[in-house]
Amino acid sequence: MARKHILHMLTPLKHMSPFDVNMALDAGFDAVVPYVDVGLGEVTGLVQDAIFSRPPDAGVDTGIFIAGKDASLALDMFDAARKAMVPPFQVSVFADPAGSFTTAAAMVAKVEKALEKKFERGLKDTRIAVFGATGVVGFCTAVIAAREGAGVTLVGHDGIERVKQIAAEIKNRFNIAVDAADGSSDARKTKLVEASEVILACAKAGVQVVSKAQL
Repeated sequence: MARKHILHMLTPLKHMSPFDVNMALDAGFDAVVPYVDVGLGEVTGLVQDAIFSRPPDAGVDTGIFIAGKDASLALDMFDAARKAMVPPFQVSVFADPAGSFTTAAAMVAKVEKALEKKFERGLKDTRIAVFGATGVVGFCTAVIAAREGAGVTLVGHDGIERVKQIAAEIKNRFNIAVDAADGSSDARKTKLVEASEVILACAKAGVQVVSKAQL
């Protein structure tokens, strides 16, 4: 009998995202098992239960997915999952909280491609304003763009305090400097748009962060 492809999905949230479940099943997994309210300290035990219950050659048929809505926590859980491996008992681990890692990577890649095609330049020293920066997609987008050399500004729709905290977290964790700005009024948004070369809108679906008149 053919061995089943199993994906164990871990989230610190109350519910596993239906989006993530759909994506996993559409990717071809035979079984998708969600684990909710998972604390960082519980990751090792869950991962080792998964790896030791199948022979080492079943590692390619077993996966661990880290979900949630907190990029830093997802990275910590990812690191804990990797450290839980006991060779030759190893499985694949993938983190993508709220789809933020893949979405942010795609956004930055699209910008990079457009800059190269239209202006024959890369991201280095490009002035980028990230609107919707208090969310997980905005966080990840800022990190990736800044790592590629862009000058990134996090724009706070409710003032500067929260984006200042996020900028500090990025500095502490990744040793990358990003700026923070107050985007709580149309006038402030307009000034930020005028000072930027690229605008990335990372707010929730249906939320307009910049109007056509401001572009």
